[in-house]
Amino acid sequence: MKNIVRVWIGDPYNEGHFNGTAFFIDAHTLVTAKHVVLNRDNEVYPNIYLTNTPDGGLTPIHEVILCERDMAVLKVKNAFDIEAVSFSDELGIGENVNVEGYYDNSSSQKSYANRVSGYQNGEHTYELQNHLTHGLSGSPVFLNGDICGVTKAINSVKNITYVIPISELCVKIDMVSKEKEELKEVYDDAPFSLGILKKIFNSVSVVSIPFVVILIVFILLLKWLFPHLELTDTIYALIFVAFVLAKLFNYLMRKFKKDKK
Repeated sequence: MKNIVRVWIGDPYNEGHFNGTAFFIDAHTLVTAKHVVLNRDNEVYPNIYLTNTPDGGLTPIHEVILCERDMAVLKVKNAFDIEAVSFSDELGIGENVNVEGYYDNSSSQKSYANRVSGYQNGEHTYELQNHLTHGLSGSPVFLNGDICGVTKAINSVKNITYVIPISELCVKIDMVSKEKEELKEVYDDAPFSLGILKKIFNSVSVVSIPFVVILIVFILLLKWLFPHLELTDTIYALIFVAFVLAKLFNYLMRKFKKDKK
């Protein structure tokens, strides 16, 4: 992914050293782990550079914003053409995630499959079941293609990598879920002539499995209770009720999942 870059302390072509990974969240803004840009006195390094940016050049950091958690926001002067970014706050125990970044100063970008194995409630920090190398500090953690967290630290003794949820970031990001975005696109972009039936079926793509199951159950139940009933007389009502119940089902499942955390 071209949004993910290396962070260097000092000019990498003049004795600078690779210190971690960062990733773009907009054309001028990146995120990394705070400890990647702080020295031993907890002061921001004076000369921070990026490589592996979309233009392939060497980019100095213009501004550093330190968050309360182990996250930092980096600003660059030039605007970069980055890939679209989306975020998720659905991170939870048992989720399969991917960590993407650089583990050294020369190897290509890597993607590491991992699994969320624990949660530290007091610190609102998640644990991944496998530890990663220190160069991956500040890397984005992806859940179903959305950025859900930032790698904080690695404990090689316990074989654990720690992740801070992206919602803890100290700058505003759009946490709208993909489900809401898809529904918005359906109704904003659809031509006026698109029938209500098509709109409903496009909308329910995000809840397709429970919707189909509930709709089939309703149809079979009606045909059993009223064998002579024409489905064309009731299909819109059935679709609407099945859609509402499917959305309710998904909401309850997400709430149950969060409560388990």
